[in-house]
Amino acid sequence: MKIMKTKYPMISIVISNYNGVKLGILKDCLKSFINKMDYPNYELILVDNDSKDNSIKVSQRIFGKNPRCKIVQNPVNAYSQGLNLGLAAAKGEYVAYFGNDTALEKNHFTNLIKAFARYPKLALAQGKVLMYYDHSIIDSVGESIDIFGNPVTTGYKAKDEGQYESDEEILSATGTACILKKSALKKVGNFDPSYGIGYEDIDLALRIRLQGFQVMRIPSAICYHKKGGTDLSPMVRVRVKWTFNKNRISTMIKNYPLPLLFRTLPVTVFIYLGIMIWDLVINRDFKLAMTRPLALIWLVFHTPSLLKARADIRSQASNATDEKMLKFFAPADIFGKIKAVFMDKFINKNSSHIR
Repeated sequence: MKIMKTKYPMISIVISNYNGVKLGILKDCLKSFINKMDYPNYELILVDNDSKDNSIKVSQRIFGKNPRCKIVQNPVNAYSQGLNLGLAAAKGEYVAYFGNDTALEKNHFTNLIKAFARYPKLALAQGKVLMYYDHSIIDSVGESIDIFGNPVTTGYKAKDEGQYESDEEILSATGTACILKKSALKKVGNFDPSYGIGYEDIDLALRIRLQGFQVMRIPSAICYHKKGGTDLSPMVRVRVKWTFNKNRISTMIKNYPLPLLFRTLPVTVFIYLGIMIWDLVINRDFKLAMTRPLALIWLVFHTPSLLKARADIRSQASNATDEKMLKFFAPADIFGKIKAVFMDKFINKNSSHIR
């Protein structure tokens, strides 16, 4: 059924970028959104997170005088802050977030907007994200975590054989390609600006769920992800690892029901200390090893602000929202993860030498 053009709500498409020209991905991404767009009511916002290449100039050249397109410059390379800057600049009823290594398939946004009309409580959604260079392989059909905060991507690297063809609720949507209803953020709040990068999407999704909204996969909305390399120096990589470590526990403290938090937080801290010893003794990487104890120190000093955020978030939670949220958590398998790390470090490495 064709929707009348006047009934298309405006979508603000926010593309996050850092050194996308240097990586050789930004031009293709922007051209895909501009040239292949078949949704009539949209604006395109590039948020540049303090790139050190000529991303701004290249984007200006591609955008030209197109009134739909604009650039927002983030003065620092902070991903979650950039997401909020894009949100602040957005005029649409819906805000769609994409990485700078994505491309659209036909009817992507039309199918998502139809889904929002079908599901009145839907606040956050993603489509089926396939690998850019092999459309038969899945990149993501949903995001989750286990009770200890380990991230899990549903369908990652699986062959797309029609096993994810139904609209389904998921715990969280991928930050690579998602869309949210802006009105829901009035109750939920924006991305946590203290996060920098890592877990900002999971944190927002948990807050959305605790307010009684839905998060869903809409597989008829298809897009592609290059899953390209990153442009990070060794020191920046260490900082990113640190932010992921602090944000993981921050997300648990802010959103988990108290009985679950008491049960899982000590285990997660123990895991951090174990990995620190592994990095020191086995990997012999002091800087990487220190990311976890330094994250724990940060958490101690920021406990008052985290508890205040928790009080605000959990004030709207109920047993029903907790039970529904936890239903979408991934199974926890600590020993399986330890085994995988051990085998990757010793067994697989030795096998590669034999071959």
